[in-house]
Amino acid sequence: MPLGRIAVYNETEGVGIITDEAGERRPFSGMETQTTREGQRVAFEVVGAKATNVIVVR
Repeated sequence: MPLGRIAVYNETEGVGIITDEAGERRPFSGMETQTTREGQRVAFEVVGAKATNVIVVR
């Protein structure tokens, strides 16, 4: 699973963007992650251009 950080999160719409370690930016839904705090380090899978199965890196 790639690693990255939550770069942006829009609480009203429940969507955000993850920036991976290579600088690629991928959208995700807040329902897929345990947190929506910007700057949070996460691991995720990729389906198409979207980050899925987002989990917090502890």
